[in-house]
Amino acid sequence: MEKKQLRFSDGDISRLTQLLEGCEGVRVRCRREMSGIWLSSDGSDMELRLLLLMNFRLTVSRVLFAHRRQGTMTKVLGFLENFCKEHNIPEIVIQSVETKEMSNWCQKNHFQPNPSASIQIHDFIMGDYRKYIE
Repeated sequence: MEKKQLRFSDGDISRLTQLLEGCEGVRVRCRREMSGIWLSSDGSDMELRLLLLMNFRLTVSRVLFAHRRQGTMTKVLGFLENFCKEHNIPEIVIQSVETKEMSNWCQKNHFQPNPSASIQIHDFIMGDYRKYIE
């Protein structure tokens, strides 16, 4: 039997949009993609791109928030973990971590660098971080 591509529902998008608008104080629009969604503000001050690989992995491929260090990504992670549990998705990947700040956030939230997609750069590990959902 062929598996159907998992998609974010209208309700999922609405909840995530409300969360981001509340945290960021901007109007958020959503563009559906074949395997995910791209949420952004009108002025490109805020972006969040989420991709689904069937029910194997949820990937965060773009993160940009106007208000940093305010807990927005931690709230987004809570939403994503619940989504993964609801749909039996075992892994969340934060793709292409390029800053020490985001590397620290990943480690604080129990993400581990993917050895085949990361590299040590000075005092932090750059690349993909993953977390297995229990």
